[in-house]
Amino acid sequence: MAKREYVVPAGMENIVEKKRYSPGVRVGDLVFVSGMLGRDDNLNIIHEPERQFVQLFENMKKVLETAGADFGDVIELVGYFTELQRDFPIYQTVRDRYITGDLPAQTVIGVRELSTPGLLLELKCVAALKS
Repeated sequence: MAKREYVVPAGMENIVEKKRYSPGVRVGDLVFVSGMLGRDDNLNIIHEPERQFVQLFENMKKVLETAGADFGDVIELVGYFTELQRDFPIYQTVRDRYITGDLPAQTVIGVRELSTPGLLLELKCVAALKS
């Protein structure tokens, strides 16, 4: 089995303790970022869509940076939306603030609900570190 390195940025230890998963896992030159949510460091949900998506990307940024990556290294995004038609344009606007270079592969899925009421999007990614 490949060696795994857990990626837990400062301030996200409560995810491991309370939710029982790692925010990210590095295997070789790949970083797998768990589904990020628009929650603050105390796991409180931000309810306004644009602010929730900004917080989600800020959370993802913390995981990527802790692993030695940035948004330019992201090769795949997978998003699960509870209000896909309403929120996808807002998401695209926020995403384009963070993903400014080469575009990653992207999958977008509409779902009925996420793990906690009030969440509008769960977004995970894979990044490939520069050799």
